[in-house]
Amino acid sequence: MLKRKVQTTIFYCDNERIKHFLLLKMNKKRGLYWQNVTGGVEKNEDFEEAALREAKEETGLKKKNIKKLTYLDFEFQFHDQWGNDVLEKVYALEVAQPWDILIDPSEHCEYKWVAETDIHPKIVHFETNFQAIKKVLQQ
Repeated sequence: MLKRKVQTTIFYCDNERIKHFLLLKMNKKRGLYWQNVTGGVEKNEDFEEAALREAKEETGLKKKNIKKLTYLDFEFQFHDQWGNDVLEKVYALEVAQPWDILIDPSEHCEYKWVAETDIHPKIVHFETNFQAIKKVLQQ
């Protein structure tokens, strides 16, 4: 049976309609690399619910700041480091504005907002994270 995961690409648009993406840095124990919000889908939860829950849990996002959650019509399968076959679905979450991010030090050690003009393939660790950002930029 496939393990279910989500990836949530969080962004906002500034007054000039430039998109800014939230990236989280995994802590030392987890590899010190940058990525979008990711996490598992719980047993009685669908992918969309998990995408929102993970965004809130990993960043302290409040419901009033959420503009729109969109499925990016992007999913992929992989074999994780624990030997599980994983299906990951990818979502874009537009927020109204940046906020004071509350990261959990057991998972992450830093965060940053990156303008679309500064996005490049090496800004995130996994190619699928970069592909997700590109899909948002094409919207």
